[in-house]
Amino acid sequence: MAVEQQNRRISPAERNARFAMATRQNWQMLPAISGELNSTVSFNLPKVRYLSKVRLLVEAVITATHASATTYTPAPFAPFSLLRKVSMDINNGFSPFKLSGKELYLYSLIRNNAGVYDIKNSGRGRVVQGVAAGSDGVANTVRFVADLPVNVNDRDPIGMILLQNEETVVTVTVDFADLEGLAPATSGYTFDVSNIKVTPMVETFSLPVARDAQPDISVLKLVHSTTQTISGSGVQTLALPVGNTYRKLALYIEDDSGVGVADADIAGNFELVLNQADIPYNIKPSVLAAINQEQFDTILPQGFYVFDFSYQGLSGYGGSRDFIDTERLTEFWFRFNAPAAGKITAIYETLSRLRTR
Repeated sequence: MAVEQQNRRISPAERNARFAMATRQNWQMLPAISGELNSTVSFNLPKVRYLSKVRLLVEAVITATHASATTYTPAPFAPFSLLRKVSMDINNGFSPFKLSGKELYLYSLIRNNAGVYDIKNSGRGRVVQGVAAGSDGVANTVRFVADLPVNVNDRDPIGMILLQNEETVVTVTVDFADLEGLAPATSGYTFDVSNIKVTPMVETFSLPVARDAQPDISVLKLVHSTTQTISGSGVQTLALPVGNTYRKLALYIEDDSGVGVADADIAGNFELVLNQADIPYNIKPSVLAAINQEQFDTILPQGFYVFDFSYQGLSGYGGSRDFIDTERLTEFWFRFNAPAAGKITAIYETLSRLRTR
């Protein structure tokens, strides 16, 4: 009986439950790193425990000067657009995160508690950008926290990275944008950005002693993006990468001035097409927007739509029932009828299984 119990395969649910009982959460701040506009900063993660999440506290001061105006208009998607690109790279060739600041903001909205990303002009909000201006210059606080979660959700350890390994090096790189990341050039205004810094916080979990309580680290969650120019009105096909398993697919459709396209301006339906023939999703944009509001408890920005295959009552916590496995597909397309010239950005969260010999 003892041998039979030893040889019994541990299910993923049992392994996750044993991990939860045998581990301990750790939050550790890393030193602040100073930056400046159009600069790049990077840091390696400490080689301890299992990595669950990196939080980036980004801070700056923007001083706005105008002879008569008392406010200014921030850039679209500011202050996240201060970040030109954020990436997390492992020295095995995988990059769990590779997004622009704008894309990271949009991705943050489709996790949970999207309301915490409402932009405040002052106070204790998670996302703050002051908008005051004056003839002598007014210094405004810029502050936000951006999350890079590597596990699939806050409950399950799937996707965690073993940092406590001499062979593994995980590097986070932050590229800062230019001034227009916070405020576009506007007649009569002078802007100065100073005191830019990023302070990382690393969330990790201790290593359980028992082997059957250790998480499966053969699966990596990857969050990447791709962008395609829309030359004019008509049917557009965006070919998405194949080979991994899709948990979420988010799409931002904008016109040639960078404004999100309204639901009513898109004729016909959105289609997800597998191997050019199978169309499991065929839905009107306004209906998808309504479903998204139900899923994320907020109205998403105009032009932003999400196919959340991980949703089963709560985003990120569903099983694999609706995941789209593209390993055996030759084509995976998003197809729609564009109203005019512009651009489409796809942000996709996928799972990749590490190959072992």
